[in-house]
Amino acid sequence: MDLDKTDIAILRCLQEDCRSSLRTIAAKIGVSVPTVSSRLATLEQLGIVNGYCASLNPERLNETSVTLTVKTRLQATEEVAKVLAKHEWARRIRMTRSGLIIIDATVVDRGDIDSILEDVAASPDVLDCQHFDGLRTVKETPLARVTDALTTTLICFQCKGPIKGEPIKLRMDERDHYLCCHSCEKLYLEKYKKLKAEA
Repeated sequence: MDLDKTDIAILRCLQEDCRSSLRTIAAKIGVSVPTVSSRLATLEQLGIVNGYCASLNPERLNETSVTLTVKTRLQATEEVAKVLAKHEWARRIRMTRSGLIIIDATVVDRGDIDSILEDVAASPDVLDCQHFDGLRTVKETPLARVTDALTTTLICFQCKGPIKGEPIKLRMDERDHYLCCHSCEKLYLEKYKKLKAEA
C-alpha cells in the first residue's frame, strides 16, 4: 500500500521531534487534529510507528557501545536471537539469511564485555562471535528514511499477519481498519462492537 502525503508528513514531523503535539503537527501540515490522531492510530496499528522515545547518547553517559556479529547454525539462528534478546545489554538485534546475527549492545563498564561474550558462547548453536568496541559515533540518524514516496505491507488488524492481495477495508470512527479475510473481519467486528459497548 502506498502511504499518502499526509501520512508521510506526519512521519516526517515525528522523526524531527517525537515530542510534537498533535495540534502542532496538524498546524504544520495543514490538516485537522482529529485527522492526525486518526492517521497516527492507523500508522501505529500497522507497525510503522513502533513508539515514541528520546534518543539518548550512551557516550555522554560514559557507556560503551559494542557491535557483535554472531555466526550460528543456520536452523538455530532465530532461536539463538530470541535467547540473546532477553539480555538487557542487547539493544538491537538483526538476523541475516546466512545465519549471522548482528547485535548492537551497550555496557556500563568495559569489563562487562567479557560477560556478554560468555552469554553468547553459552549457546551450543553459536559457531563464532566477533565484537567491536565503539570508539565514538560519527553519525546517527533514525533508521527509516522518510522520502516522498513510501509503501508498506498491510498487517491484518485481527490476526496481525501480512495481507496478501486486496485488503478488506472498514471505515469506523473516522479510521480505516484493514483485514485479510472475511473470517478476520467477522471476529474483528465482534471484538470492536464489544469494546464500544463496554466503553
